Amino acid sequence: MSVTRLVLRGDALAAGEHVIPPAAAKHARVARVVMGEQIELLDLDGGVGIGRLVCWEGAACRVVVERVERERGEPAAPLVLAVGVLHTAAFDWLVEKATELGATAVVPVLSERVQGRRHDARVERWQRIAEAAVAQCGRSRPPRIGEPQRLAALLAEARGTRLVADSAAPSPADFTVGADGVTLLVGPEGGLTEREVAAVRAAGFLGLSLGPRTLRAETAALALLAVVGFPPAPRPAPVPV
Repeated sequence: MSVTRLVLRGDALAAGEHVIPPAAAKHARVARVVMGEQIELLDLDGGVGIGRLVCWEGAACRVVVERVERERGEPAAPLVLAVGVLHTAAFDWLVEKATELGATAVVPVLSERVQGRRHDARVERWQRIAEAAVAQCGRSRPPRIGEPQRLAALLAEARGTRLVADSAAPSPADFTVGADGVTLLVGPEGGLTEREVAAVRAAGFLGLSLGPRTLRAETAALALLAVVGFPPAPRPAPVPV
């Protein structure tokens, strides 16, 4: 069953009745939510209030929250996705889908083959896209969209298990993800240069192959997120006959 989710910033979510102002209630009005139907309130800071619509008061509405969940849909450890900045539509789409796949941070990387300028002017837009995707997919907080940074800075700051999409790498790669999480790196359109690849390797990144086909940068980034964020369950040991 589809559930309408409303973003309610600046309000401490707790059990009880909440007045939802018109700007936040607009989506419920468009979705034609009626009295008694389920609604979820998101504070975008890890809280999800599960409740029902009590009534409409003009363009505002009242919702009674029955319980509050914390950190719903969030990974157990940081899941950082660093990607060479792509053209506008591709990176917008990437931010939305990375949010759905559980990225806790998205870092736009400025590498040698990144094209265009003023990428920093797009960060606010990317953050809005991430917040909208949270309401759509049902997790409890958006990833942090970082300021565009040079590849060298990203390599110096990377924490946890470090993986880079690399079609030449052996597959499958052997890696584990601990409490420090994982940093995933994908180059821009055209990939990383040989000099950049050498620097990435020197920084401790392990190459991970995503198969025999050539993938667009945005496709590779999401494939990497899916592989690392949702690893296959271990196979049971064979039973002796």
